[in-house]
Amino acid sequence: MAMLAAAAEEAVTTMPEALVNTLLGMGTVFCVLILISFIIYLLGFVPDLLNGSKKQKQAVQLAENRKQSAPAPNPVSKPAPAPAPVLSKPADDTQIVAVITAAIMAAMEQEGTPVPADGLVIRSIKKRF
Repeated sequence: MAMLAAAAEEAVTTMPEALVNTLLGMGTVFCVLILISFIIYLLGFVPDLLNGSKKQKQAVQLAENRKQSAPAPNPVSKPAPAPAPVLSKPADDTQIVAVITAAIMAAMEQEGTPVPADGLVIRSIKKRF
């Protein structure tokens, strides 16, 4: 029994020792999490590295094809005709609205969203340039 009492007294951990153990464990986990997030960040560059050599080969092939298929320059060239003036007349928006409505209905059918039987009501269409 004396040995059990002595072993129990030696195994007692003080509060500062427990705090150090806790901080070491939490610090280790935190460092590993940072390392994992950095590895995940670096994985974003892998497709660019793999496709980079393919893009370079394609660019070289494209340049060679252009050189081979380029026509010989004509010594005498005619000046290009002046472009026709563009007359801006008020556009009839009914065709545009019909095309947009048809596109919306097709997209809704493709997604499986029920399309109303009486049609869609387009309240406003904003042109963005």
